[in-house]
Amino acid sequence: MLARGTKTRLFAALITGISTLLFASWAWQSMPGYKIEPGYGAVEKAYLNQQSGAMVEVSGQVTRILTDDKDDLQHQKFVIRLQNGQSLLVVHNTVDAEQVPIVIHNEVTVRGEYSWTEPGGLIHWTRRDHSAERRHGWIEYQGRKYD
Repeated sequence: MLARGTKTRLFAALITGISTLLFASWAWQSMPGYKIEPGYGAVEKAYLNQQSGAMVEVSGQVTRILTDDKDDLQHQKFVIRLQNGQSLLVVHNTVDAEQVPIVIHNEVTVRGEYSWTEPGGLIHWTRRDHSAERRHGWIEYQGRKYD
């Protein structure tokens, strides 16, 4: 059985540890790149301003499925059309995440990092990011998240 003083020190250490974890979580979420900008408005604005690097979350209809990259950096690639008519290339790393069984004309929601390109832009980092530089990305398709 632990002495009363030992119990008090253990309880204080537990409270301190929990407080530290909560603060670290808050600080990490406040880092640049961690904020998610939902909706096609953020993508549209980034495209018009030729900006890259924003973490975005958008939904759209799959309009085209491209041939997967089969080199060292294997990627699944497809194009989605947003409600505003803008097309985005989605580049999904299939080395670190599962391939998504998408079908043309179906809806998909994508969270990842937007990069400007002249045709409309692309979204990549649609998987878990273990570096803590950005929020985890994912693709949601038919009620399932692929990350």
